[in-house]
Amino acid sequence: MPEDMVREVLLRLPPKEATRFRAVCRPWRATLSDPRFVAAHAARRAYLSNTLLIAGAPYRSSPGSGHVDLVGLAGDVVRRTRVEEGVLELSTCGDLACVVGTDRRARVLHPVTSASAGDPLPRDLDEESKPWAGWLLEERFHAFTHAFGHASSTGEYKVLRVARLSLDQRHEQLVEVLALDRAGRAHAGVRWRGMQSPPFHLAGASTTGMAVVDGVVHFLAVHIPLTHYLPFEHNDDAHIDPGAIARFDLDTEQWRPPLRGPLNTHQIQQHTDLPPPLLTLTELKGFLVTVHRDRSQQTSSSMDLSFLINSEEESWVKEYKIQVQLCPREFYAHPLLVFDERMIVLCVRPKGRVMVYDLETGKCRDLGVGDCVEVGVHKGCLLDLGSVVDNDKE
Repeated sequence: MPEDMVREVLLRLPPKEATRFRAVCRPWRATLSDPRFVAAHAARRAYLSNTLLIAGAPYRSSPGSGHVDLVGLAGDVVRRTRVEEGVLELSTCGDLACVVGTDRRARVLHPVTSASAGDPLPRDLDEESKPWAGWLLEERFHAFTHAFGHASSTGEYKVLRVARLSLDQRHEQLVEVLALDRAGRAHAGVRWRGMQSPPFHLAGASTTGMAVVDGVVHFLAVHIPLTHYLPFEHNDDAHIDPGAIARFDLDTEQWRPPLRGPLNTHQIQQHTDLPPPLLTLTELKGFLVTVHRDRSQQTSSSMDLSFLINSEEESWVKEYKIQVQLCPREFYAHPLLVFDERMIVLCVRPKGRVMVYDLETGKCRDLGVGDCVEVGVHKGCLLDLGSVVDNDKE
């Protein structure tokens, strides 16, 4: 066939097959490795820049281990990476992922190549935090939330960790930051650095209470009346408005003034005889989004998705309203990704199913990827020069 026709055929291939066809012959390898072809392929198949990263356990039949899968939006596993320590948390930034194992240590992973960016990140507290209140707490603290983001001014990746200390029935939250290089590696001898205390107690123990947008980590605070209905820690500061959002800037490493959420107190405490609504945070299309679920119906999840279009003026716009049918043992559906302007990828908890919701028809389809520990969005091209994508060999 003419060379231009071969190129058109190759442009229509899914990423997994396209990378495998590099082995057919030298001309095909040259075409498939050409940066211009990579860019054209990514533009033609828009979902290449938004591939799911799914953590599951166990890996094959190995107890205590886990795996992180790079999954296309058709449900195909493009790449599988074994994680010896299992997976507790998974957060993504661009084409990298920060994985926290069952040993409570964080690691940076390159999902396309299955390569680690280096040794596990340090676990010890910042030196100034260790003797807190006169106690040595190296083994007593509990890091319940990790956030992974990018500092635009320096190009560094940064990991933010929120740890909780408990003494005399008091709860203290420590915020620490670890700076990595542009490849996600920690420099020799690098340690966690203590930051200013948060403006109020932060939602934790679940990524649904946190979202990273443009280098700013957002945390949700929830009023006491919602305590028994939320899947994460709650704020016990009476002066904080329900649904308030704390913001930590990874560039300046300072707390920004808190945001008011799009819901007022009346909406949050609308009916005393019904379960309160569920509030979560996510990032969609580059915007911070609050997800407000009406739980008056137990068999379905009706959600309003409000986008923060102007952080200075605190302007929110309700862009989507979706309704998902839930199984009896499922609690809520968390939006992860919008693609083709009419499809929303959801992670249904606590079972960990991944579903795709069609905004036009109101129907859902299950990706069939099994029970998931955590789900993130990988924003990187699978045809990057030098990467060879293949399934894990049994």
